[in-house]
Amino acid sequence: STYLSLIKPYYNLFYQSWNQSFNPSSQYNVYQLMVQGSPLLRAQNITKGNPGLQSQPSYYNITSRYFGSSISDQQSKGLFLSVAKYFNLYCFPCSYPDYWNDAAGLRAFTISSFLNLTGTGPSQYNTIGEIYDLGPSPSFASVSKLASRLLREGSVYSYPVQPGRDAYSQFVSADNNTMLVILDFKNNGPDPRNSIQRIRDEVAVANRLSGQNLTIFVTGAPAFNYDLETESVNDIERIDPVTVFLIILIIGLFFGSLAAPLVPISAIGLSIGVAFGLVYLVGSFVTSVHFLVLTLMPIAMLGAGTDYCIFLISRYAEERRSGHDKKESVQRSLAWAGGSIVTSGATVVLAFGTLAFASFGMLRSIGLAVMLGISVALLVALTLVPSALMVFGDRLFRPGHVGAKREEKKGYYAKAAGFTARHSKIVLLMALALSVPATAIVFSSGTSHDFIAQIPDSLESRAGYNNMVEGFGPGAVTPTYTIILTPVRLDESNWINATALSAISYAENSTLLMPGVSKVYGPTHPLGNPISYSTFNQLGPTEQSEMIRSMQPFLGQDGRSAMVWAVLSSEPYSDSAISTLNSIRANVKTLQSQSPLLASSTLLVGGETASLADLTRAASADYSNMTILVLVGVFIVLLLALGSVFTPLRLILTILLSVSWAMAAVMLISQNILGAQLTWILPIMLLVIMVGLGLDYDIFLVTRIRELVLKGLTDDAAIDTAVERTGAIITACGLVTAGAFSTMMLSHILLLQQLGLAILIVVLLDALVIRIYLVPSIMRHMKRFNWWAPRIIKQARKTIDRNSGARLSEELGNR
Repeated sequence: STYLSLIKPYYNLFYQSWNQSFNPSSQYNVYQLMVQGSPLLRAQNITKGNPGLQSQPSYYNITSRYFGSSISDQQSKGLFLSVAKYFNLYCFPCSYPDYWNDAAGLRAFTISSFLNLTGTGPSQYNTIGEIYDLGPSPSFASVSKLASRLLREGSVYSYPVQPGRDAYSQFVSADNNTMLVILDFKNNGPDPRNSIQRIRDEVAVANRLSGQNLTIFVTGAPAFNYDLETESVNDIERIDPVTVFLIILIIGLFFGSLAAPLVPISAIGLSIGVAFGLVYLVGSFVTSVHFLVLTLMPIAMLGAGTDYCIFLISRYAEERRSGHDKKESVQRSLAWAGGSIVTSGATVVLAFGTLAFASFGMLRSIGLAVMLGISVALLVALTLVPSALMVFGDRLFRPGHVGAKREEKKGYYAKAAGFTARHSKIVLLMALALSVPATAIVFSSGTSHDFIAQIPDSLESRAGYNNMVEGFGPGAVTPTYTIILTPVRLDESNWINATALSAISYAENSTLLMPGVSKVYGPTHPLGNPISYSTFNQLGPTEQSEMIRSMQPFLGQDGRSAMVWAVLSSEPYSDSAISTLNSIRANVKTLQSQSPLLASSTLLVGGETASLADLTRAASADYSNMTILVLVGVFIVLLLALGSVFTPLRLILTILLSVSWAMAAVMLISQNILGAQLTWILPIMLLVIMVGLGLDYDIFLVTRIRELVLKGLTDDAAIDTAVERTGAIITACGLVTAGAFSTMMLSHILLLQQLGLAILIVVLLDALVIRIYLVPSIMRHMKRFNWWAPRIIKQARKTIDRNSGARLSEELGNR
């Protein structure tokens, strides 16, 4: 219909010229048509002229004259004149394949004309030809097949349409050295982590077959998790053998025997096997299990479980040296040391159990797993180890280590007890002097939320991330999303709601102006720059369709939702990114107060940075709740176990001192030597772990003091004796636990390195300083308050002691 008014006059002109080509022009018959020259040659002469005539009749060569004067649009005129010039109605041997019905000629002319009209270079000739070969009504499958092959085999420079820089700036770096390919995983599909290695294998094969020798990285959140999990397994292969070796070495040196370490190692090894079976059930039916459980649970069990075994075995050796036979020694060990072990194990189980209430899945799974593991280790230590002592007895020790009672020599721990007796006030003042700066360092030094810092540079996902940051900028890797759910439709197949989009455009522009935001993408900024959506109704159908198509990546399928991307100028996992994220969320509330449409809409801010910010906020609340829960829970356990109000409070205070000193030391070492801030989750984990594990040594010491007081010794005498008799045991246990957890510094994961260093410092401080010097100093000053408790607590404690078969002294009840 567009060219109907142009074609009809041409047909009339041709008819008139055709008639004039006969003689007489008004009378021609079949003979004249068929014999007096070919009709196609006659038509050829009329349309294009006779090349053999120097002077053409007026009714010859009508096409060029007609279209040259009748068409004002230069592009259309050029097309019509090209057709007239190129094609012949008569098949001249010299002009073949320019015949009007020749398929090859028609194809060649169409492709060349398209290239000329669109200004496309000759490099696209074959591509346009393949599109032409699809035919006038190609199927969707055939078009998709061709498009896929052109995309796969070509480059951005060989495509039929050359996209502008804005169109692919999100996928090709400015220096043209880095390209980004995004893979989407199905929501209802398998865990993306399980596909990472297969993707890497497929990419490696494709790279090899292409012959391009490209450097390719597979990265992103699933790749981060996969690489960390794989690295954690590799860590286990390094850490566990070293841990076992250190434990065997320390126990062997402590007992002076190669046989003695076999009992704890065998017992805890069995416990670990049982615990992993229970963890499998937890992962199958309760909650997912974080891969760090594979590292932390065995180490915690080896550290704490071995301590229980050492304490029980050393008490057996002490009872044998006191002259008791093997059976009585085992019974007395269980009666006295067993109670301490149960109390200690209960606090550890309780401490890790509080992690099970965390919002963060990693903490929750670690808490559940280690709680189960310690419970199994505790049960095995109280059953299998006494049985082993009954079977092997004195053969576990070197000759002369147990048996006949021998005179004890005054050693280091007796001197330490004497020092605290003479200088307890100095010890207390020194502890206070250290605590003030340590606490100041802890509260003044910040922690880092940088998840990427946990990933070693050697891993592929980290290397890929670094290249993405270098090529595209830090914020382009994982933008922050603002989802807008509106009460009105935003678009249809051929219509947009310009009024509603103006409110969304206002949100986009407002976000772009915020400090920390480098670029914004959205329905009205589909390529990062604003489009003239307000002129939509003035555009033609093709332009309208193109505009809607450009908006569609940022509009929901229901037509009532939109998405705005904010590219941050800082790394998405950094503290500055979290600060910008909080500003964006505050800005959202401001926007809703300023726009009626946005006020009636739901606006949600998400993305990796938002997830980290939400996790941090939830973890802060968890930290407060878990701190209260673990401290109250431990206090109740110790209150019932020790029958005292003050001593549990003092135990908790001293372990908090150890944690604060260690935290300050780790912060200084990490920032000034390792060049990394403390990981934000470390304080939570360290507090909970050390409230459980760190109390072991205090419980071992205090329960021994309480036992001696029950047997009639004065407080000072009981303290001196307990420090002397348990000092070496506590030191050995501390070295075992510190050695076990210190092996985590062999890990390539920053969190485990820092946690291992922190626990090493806490345990050594606790075992070598706090329990040997500070605790006795405090208890010497508190005297009768060490054992004070309300009457109901005293009665409960007496009942427990009576049922356990311990011989009580009435003197304790009168203190």
